[in-house]
Amino acid sequence: MLHLPPLYPITDATRTEPLSAQVRRLAEAGFPLVQFRGKPLDAKTQWLELRLILAEAAAQGGWPWICLNDRADLALLAAREGLRPWGLHLGQEDLPAREAAALPGLGGCHFGASTHQAAEWEGIEAPFDHAGVGPFRSTSTKSDHAAPIGLEGLRAGCRALRARDLAPIAIGGLTLADAGPCFEAGAEALAMVGEVHRAEDPAALGWEAQRARWKVRPPFRRGQGLVILGGSGAGKTTLGRHLAEGLGLPFHDLDAAIEARAGHPIADLFAASSEGAFRALESALLPELLTAPAVVALGGGAWEAPANRAAVTSAGFAPLWLAEPPARAWARASQDPNRPLARDRAAFMARWAARTPAWSLAPMVLAFGHSSRALASALLD
Repeated sequence: MLHLPPLYPITDATRTEPLSAQVRRLAEAGFPLVQFRGKPLDAKTQWLELRLILAEAAAQGGWPWICLNDRADLALLAAREGLRPWGLHLGQEDLPAREAAALPGLGGCHFGASTHQAAEWEGIEAPFDHAGVGPFRSTSTKSDHAAPIGLEGLRAGCRALRARDLAPIAIGGLTLADAGPCFEAGAEALAMVGEVHRAEDPAALGWEAQRARWKVRPPFRRGQGLVILGGSGAGKTTLGRHLAEGLGLPFHDLDAAIEARAGHPIADLFAASSEGAFRALESALLPELLTAPAVVALGGGAWEAPANRAAVTSAGFAPLWLAEPPARAWARASQDPNRPLARDRAAFMARWAARTPAWSLAPMVLAFGHSSRALASALLD
């Protein structure tokens, strides 16, 4: 099933703040996914705002992912300019998803639907991989919404969607107080408009929503080995050490293990041989670190190799993707002379965007500006 962040913010075109500025503010707060909803603005205004923020996200390592609401025509325009959005959300009366997925450049999008009743929950098929379930209660941001389904309706919808490997998203008039009950009902994420834009500190809202989901569905069990993955400079090693200390488990850093085996720093290994040779050594050493429960921090590119993912799964380790905004990671990594792939910002961001699809195969962990120690404490709570 598709892994989603706990809180799924949606833009509000009735606000005076431009849509692009809303997305930018949410991205800087630490949200990896934002739905771009432009109604009731005209098509030209929506397109100009969408193109601007898609170009900015592309230059920032693909952060945040943009899911476009309703407008398959604008998604097609963006794809023609090499700015394909992460996803396209289609309502019951919009273009059928199969036809949208067949449009040039949109085949790799994630498709989401809005669902309100059993017939819709049971009728969703590929290429949809996530769907909203609701409305939970009436909301002022959408005057034409269906009748509220409440907690019992949400529970039934989530059960039906999860049985089809579709990620269910609670929608409709939600507040932070609804997080626990909605996650218990089976929601993978909470879609919010008013609550997130009213918040003085949206990052704090996302942080508390994440903690609420962890209390209902912990991302690992005590005694289980953990693998921390993500980009260079994300803070995997620091988080891994704190988690290992709290869990009473050994800590291993795969890059450090490679340096110890080779007798040379990573930078020297890259200079002396190809990246392919380094990746082969990475795959050869990883299984040795998975023989007993431990916390293992991977290098940025290690999770791309199917053999490495298979080794983690076979060992029964829980993978966690430390999904930090790439700009923050670059600020750290670019200051470290021992990071051979952190010399050029544009190349760093392009590499980050290329690796994100593999990282997103694992559940994400979001810092929302908190320290590694605070993040570890929240995970251990």
